[in-house]
Amino acid sequence: MTRDYAKKPQKKRRKPKKTSAPGWVWLLAGVLLGVLMMTLIELAKMPAEEVKQAITKTSGQNTKTSHKPRFDFYTLLRETEVIVPDFPDSGRELRDAPSDNVFLLQAGSFKNAREADSLRIRLLLLNLTANIETFSPNSGETWHRVLVGPFDNNSQVASARGKLASNRIDSLLLKRKK
Repeated sequence: MTRDYAKKPQKKRRKPKKTSAPGWVWLLAGVLLGVLMMTLIELAKMPAEEVKQAITKTSGQNTKTSHKPRFDFYTLLRETEVIVPDFPDSGRELRDAPSDNVFLLQAGSFKNAREADSLRIRLLLLNLTANIETFSPNSGETWHRVLVGPFDNNSQVASARGKLASNRIDSLLLKRKK
């Protein structure tokens, strides 16, 4: 093949390469942008009062006195404390009991009368004498106790407690005057 030397071949101009940032830079920029967007969204949702509190916390100035929550359950628990006797101690009370006392087993205490009645029926099916006693510890509150008994001697109480325990019903021994 022949070649024409009269026409010089033109050099191809190379375009300068554009250098782009590496991938990790783009990733880092995207994460930072996302964090910034989420922070702005959360600040927009926050009420103005909380924003003022946050500003006073960071600046160290306290414009309002801090409001501490008041918890009443400490006193409520002391007022409604029930001391539960252990089983061996309650048996000792039965042996030493004078004849003017009667013993009952409390099988449950419910706010709902239907729940109390269903437990009473369940106890009647176990051949136990069960009654419901309604009382009000506070004004406007009504509780329904399910009581088994009355019992005069230790063997009757032990038998009834054994039946209740075998049917997974917890009981509480109560001592009352006749």
